[in-house]
Amino acid sequence: MSKQVKVDGVPCCSFCNSISMTKVMDFGEVALAGGFLRSDQFTEELYYPLRLFFCRDCYAAQVIDKVSTQVLFKDYFYFSSSIQTLREHFVNYAREVTARFLTPESSTVLEFGCNDGVLLRPLADQNIKTVIGVDPATNVVSTINDPRIKIINDFFSENIAQEVVAKYGHVDLVVANNVYAHIPDIQGVTRAVHEVLSDDGVFIFEVHYLGNVINQLQYDMIYHEHLYYYSLLSAIEHFERYEMVIFDVKSVPIHAGSMRFYVCKKGSKHSHFISSEVTKLKNDELSMGFNLPETFEHFAAEVDSRKRQLMDLLGSLKKEGHSIAGYGASGRANTMIQYCKIDHGHLDYIIDDAPAKIGFYTPGSHFRIFSRSILEEPNPPDYLLIFAWSFLEEITKRSKKYLECGGAFIIPLPEVKVLSKLK
Repeated sequence: MSKQVKVDGVPCCSFCNSISMTKVMDFGEVALAGGFLRSDQFTEELYYPLRLFFCRDCYAAQVIDKVSTQVLFKDYFYFSSSIQTLREHFVNYAREVTARFLTPESSTVLEFGCNDGVLLRPLADQNIKTVIGVDPATNVVSTINDPRIKIINDFFSENIAQEVVAKYGHVDLVVANNVYAHIPDIQGVTRAVHEVLSDDGVFIFEVHYLGNVINQLQYDMIYHEHLYYYSLLSAIEHFERYEMVIFDVKSVPIHAGSMRFYVCKKGSKHSHFISSEVTKLKNDELSMGFNLPETFEHFAAEVDSRKRQLMDLLGSLKKEGHSIAGYGASGRANTMIQYCKIDHGHLDYIIDDAPAKIGFYTPGSHFRIFSRSILEEPNPPDYLLIFAWSFLEEITKRSKKYLECGGAFIIPLPEVKVLSKLK
């Protein structure tokens, strides 16, 4: 029997400290979504409560059960560069932000949560004078090995910000991609961003967008690493408390729907030109009720419906004698598995493209992870449950032979459906 632990903490808002909170979903006691493990670690696995709340005062959707960042991120299994879609995305990202905001030969850029340098390298390719990456995952940043990039192997904080300013001066561009939602002390890190940024500097963060979570029922995005689910309304409220302004937004398709927020200090040259996209998105969010608890209550009911549809499909396929494997051993997969209570009676094993995960087991459910080469062996599974459904196009291209030979995909979101054969 695995140990179960509770995370201390009252339901108060991480952004504004309000106690005007509405519970949206309770996932129960779950293993950490990123806590892949070996078979000899099963008996020591820990389980934690996972609850999603909505703040009625500042409109922030958030997980209130915080797990130590040392536990979550010090030894990390997510390597961004293993995904071609992400590599291409960040090459374009680097070109765009350099052209728009930087004078490369004199500029300093800092990325916190830099992972394996998937954005830092294309930034360095833009001939930026100083490129700094900050990340606590030693096993991940140790793979960067690029003399153009200065690495700080630590969590970004006010102390780190002060050290950077002392050594390199204030920073022209701070970037944070799929990490600004991961930070327990969001107030302290926002102060650190303000501290490190030059007066006319820009802070750009890209996060999974609340609108996509709600509208596409992406409950699989909810796990302990992803503490926050940003809307523009909640982000405006947050930065206002730090004398900062959101002057532009950009919807990007990565991770099944992200939003890029462009932030500057009040009084910055950028603060005088608020884009029409900001006004439009704000009005759209108000019309969709992102400031109302009823919207989140409806979301929870729809998620429960999708769960029942998926489990009915898996159950009927298994009764017919079909073999089923999962594709994509991600945090999102582990949330879906644990929330839906998918077990070895529904699924045989999981396939993943990241070499670092092969041979490990999924947290909580203990499915063994295999390389996709298993699809080339005799008797591949009849169905693949595509947990990495947001990368469906890339997976379809890689699995052309599997599909042509009669294999089929089960797509769990936003609608439960089966895809078979290539058209």
